[in-house]
Amino acid sequence: MDGRSLTFAARGDVLCVAGSVDEDIVHVLQERLADFVAAHRGDVVWVQVDEVDFLPSAGIGALVAAQGAALRAGGLLTLVAAPGTLAARVFGLMGIEHDAALPSSDTG
Repeated sequence: MDGRSLTFAARGDVLCVAGSVDEDIVHVLQERLADFVAAHRGDVVWVQVDEVDFLPSAGIGALVAAQGAALRAGGLLTLVAAPGTLAARVFGLMGIEHDAALPSSDTG
């Protein structure tokens, strides 16, 4: 990552975010999260941030706001950050609930 890039990959009910969330690009994160929640209105979805390497308060605010939007739409948005990642450390310090891994797709 060049410190200024932010990428997104949607796979069904999972949105993977990678890169740096700085003040100049946080609006892109807000828009993508809003679109993702709207596209999955009333669903349970996950936002994986394992590969986020810079996450200021504005980025955290965008993620938490998306959780609220999902709840208001009758759904649930769970943040996912693997132990040891920047996001997991930030979430832990701030008391933000998150999962350590995506749920297994093998329910069999």
